Amino acid sequence: MVPNSELLFGPPGTGKTYTLIEEVQNALQSGIAPDRIGYVSFTKKAISEALDRACEQFNLDPKDLPWFRTLHSWGYHGIGASTTDMMGASDWAIMRDACGMNFSGRSSANPDEGILLSSSAMASGDKYITLLDKARYRMIPYIQEYNESEARELSPGILQRIDKELSLYKAKNHKIDFVDQIELYIQSGIPPHLDLLIIDEAQDLTPLQWEMVKKIAPYAEPVLIAGDDDQAIHRWAGVDLDHFLNASSNIRVLGQSYRMPSSVHRLSQKIVRRISKRQEKEFLPTSEEGRISYHTSLDGIDFSQGSWTVMARTNQMVQEFSTALKEHGHLLSVRGKSSIDQESAEALKTWPRLCAGEGVELGLVRKFYDHVRKQGDGAVVKRGSKSLLDSVSPDAYLTYERLVAEFNMLAEKHWDPYEVARFGDHDRRYIESLERRGEDITSTPRIKVSTFHRMKGGEDDNCVVYTGQPQKANEWKNKFPDDEHRAFYVGVTRTKKNLHIIQGRPGASYDI
Repeated sequence: MVPNSELLFGPPGTGKTYTLIEEVQNALQSGIAPDRIGYVSFTKKAISEALDRACEQFNLDPKDLPWFRTLHSWGYHGIGASTTDMMGASDWAIMRDACGMNFSGRSSANPDEGILLSSSAMASGDKYITLLDKARYRMIPYIQEYNESEARELSPGILQRIDKELSLYKAKNHKIDFVDQIELYIQSGIPPHLDLLIIDEAQDLTPLQWEMVKKIAPYAEPVLIAGDDDQAIHRWAGVDLDHFLNASSNIRVLGQSYRMPSSVHRLSQKIVRRISKRQEKEFLPTSEEGRISYHTSLDGIDFSQGSWTVMARTNQMVQEFSTALKEHGHLLSVRGKSSIDQESAEALKTWPRLCAGEGVELGLVRKFYDHVRKQGDGAVVKRGSKSLLDSVSPDAYLTYERLVAEFNMLAEKHWDPYEVARFGDHDRRYIESLERRGEDITSTPRIKVSTFHRMKGGEDDNCVVYTGQPQKANEWKNKFPDDEHRAFYVGVTRTKKNLHIIQGRPGASYDI
């Protein structure tokens, strides 16, 4: 139990962040100083959203709210750490030589990554660091984590050597890593006295992070602990849900979803009732009925209008759907990145304007000069020519003729726009298919493709959920069935209007 606390459950779309910001507003209006309010979470995304809303709504600067931080940032500043104290690329290079394997310095046990990194994205030593970090987050011996995770591809001997070498190196060179920021704060940090402490997304805290909360909370009153156990999808990072469910006996449930239509709400409750360990909570859907459609593939879905998010269980599945959507001639984004390189797209639009004799604004010309080739037979401008643009008036419009005469433009007007913009033949065909659909390749894509984990906290008018499951999920579903229930609950509850469900192969898909 956390003293002086209230446990706030925020089901999907019930305005949890709005409610928490309202608590901040009430505190400020009562005369509490901004630097006496704490707002912590386990990810940068949650803190950035809260900080942006608070600064905009209350006309504050981020410096006015020094305790709006992730727990790791709180620990980093609380122990007086600096960037030179952190394990960096040169440190991991030394570890590579000592252990005989590569380390990227990234751990997929880091909750701020949002999802488990795929094996292909990890260096050979990263899997060992991930296991060691997860054991520290769970506050258990690493050999216990090794046995429980059934990480048979890892060698216990190598795991022991890496743990020893890393511990010795950090101690000798006074270096710290991500988990140390929490551990050292628990040992020696001095919490600030606060008149309001909000702990957001608390369902995703690990036992080690809960120890930090228990250290901070006695210095604050009141303490508001917010989250939703039904959306606790980070067990793989070491999360223990019992800490959240037992954090306080003073419980409040937000009872009205402002996102979820009735049909989706009914389906979500069918899924959520399968979860064995949860807090029972009732909340109402919107007055809209909404629509749920079932499909066997993407082919039956009309993506021509509106805003869309296509969701799947794993990164590999996301990649497969991204490829299929591109083959169908759709502009899309994955992890916020457009399927068309935006620097190339702007160059592709700028070159025809110049060739037509049109004056182009200086900012676009600068970007054009940044992007195009500057050496070899295909050089568009001479190397170093961008600096010549510094003498031009910021509001100037430049023509092709002036660029040739004064700013070392080499390309001739008959040159192929796709070659000038550095697009290959595959990209050309893709762009031509997009243009036939009337898509603007420099616009923000209407279609996003995401894992459930990355979409958590998000919403869209039209959502597509693929029910296919990876082999690992099928292997573990008997051991951790709630993981799959929660993941698909998060997936379907992102919907504001229409939900489309693509059914996976029999025997390898989740039953919705």
